Amino acid sequence: MTLLLIVVLVGLGVASALFISAKSPLVPPGPKRSELEVCNHCGQARTLLDEELDDVHLNDEQRRQEQSGAVDYHVWWCGYCEDGVVTRNARFVQTVGVCRACSGRAEQSMKTVVPATATRGGELQVELACQSCGHLQRFWRYTPRATLAK
Repeated sequence: MTLLLIVVLVGLGVASALFISAKSPLVPPGPKRSELEVCNHCGQARTLLDEELDDVHLNDEQRRQEQSGAVDYHVWWCGYCEDGVVTRNARFVQTVGVCRACSGRAEQSMKTVVPATATRGGELQVELACQSCGHLQRFWRYTPRATLAK
């Protein structure tokens, strides 16, 4: 019963996050795929690197975020200029939630506790801090194992 409740709450949270992010004018739209396919410097075609090759062009924090399963980064590479553009693709974006104490708006923050590896999944700690009543709720999410590019 508890597991079912958690699944329903997580599903509602993801659905509300998608609704909020779709309606939010505060998040500027990223570049369109067609804008990334041509290099701004030389005008040559860029190629989208596969997951194994794009890790070389990511910083440590970006690699950790990918391993946690929360974000997927893509690298568009220009072989002529030897230049890449990194784009962030959030797998789940949720910055607000609902307070269990007063049903008010709660700001959400996440941090990686255990990064995902090829042999085991990862663990994220989620905190919901209510703006209305000050209630703090803490829970954990588990991410799938990291997949290796072949």
